[in-house]
Amino acid sequence: MEKKILVAVDDSIPSKQAVKYAARISPIVKQATFTLFNVQPVIPQSLIEEAKTDPGIRAEANRLIRLNAEAAKRILDNYKDLMCREGIAEDHIETVTQLKQLGIAKDILNQTEQGLYDAILMGRKDITRSQEFFMGTTAAKIMEYASEVPVWIVDAEATTLKIMLAADGSENSLRAVDYINYTVGENPSVTLTLYHVLPHLRHYYTIAFEKEEPSLQEALHHGDKRRIERFYEEAFKRFRKAGLRKSQIEVKTNIRAYNVSTAILDEARSGLYGTVVIGRHGEREAFFMGSVAMRLVQKVSGQALWVVP
Repeated sequence: MEKKILVAVDDSIPSKQAVKYAARISPIVKQATFTLFNVQPVIPQSLIEEAKTDPGIRAEANRLIRLNAEAAKRILDNYKDLMCREGIAEDHIETVTQLKQLGIAKDILNQTEQGLYDAILMGRKDITRSQEFFMGTTAAKIMEYASEVPVWIVDAEATTLKIMLAADGSENSLRAVDYINYTVGENPSVTLTLYHVLPHLRHYYTIAFEKEEPSLQEALHHGDKRRIERFYEEAFKRFRKAGLRKSQIEVKTNIRAYNVSTAILDEARSGLYGTVVIGRHGEREAFFMGSVAMRLVQKVSGQALWVVP
């Protein structure tokens, strides 16, 4: 089945990195097609009002509209050429541009919904502390509101095809398993690591509380052991059905992590993974993300991050 990926781009280095990632991941994504999508800036409303009565302003406004359209076409053509040079067939690449209507993030989401895409792919620009708090970037806004479609966030140039699934044993993790199978299953070149961080009370409360409540800590570990074992059993069944062999899959557990998201990021970097996959970890219909997924969006470096709803 064809996999439709919407690649949201502008004239920036992160967008170029996202386009390169699309080209590099395409050999293991089954029947992938890509739409390069650019949102053009709009003319300020006050300028439009002035243009109604001033022919000179109207001519300048029309010139600005034309320049924006030409710039968008140039950006999309350059990225399409880059993808073709990287080995993607030209007939697997579509280019689409439009004027900004409801805002860049909302326009991307609307295009995704209308085109029934399987993922949104975009580069992540540097996030300042204030942006981190207020979700000020387009990528962060996409992550916040894309409750039905997976989002691929690229930071820097991912150089390997190794995939890591950060799993907590939940239904959301099983949905991530299904998405991996749907996207790259039955491919002998795929290597996948299931990475689990053993939960500690410190992840929920404080390290002091953990030390004071050893029996609760033991109960937490016991419950997690049962849960993750059930997850592995079901996950391997699904992998096998999708055509991924057991030899392609590794299981790793971090038993001493102080912080879950930091442990995942450390493993991603030290293990030289090109792609990290995680479930949203929030309620499926909610317009917010779980804390671990959010932290990875903010801090992932050198990899692509797939967040699966």
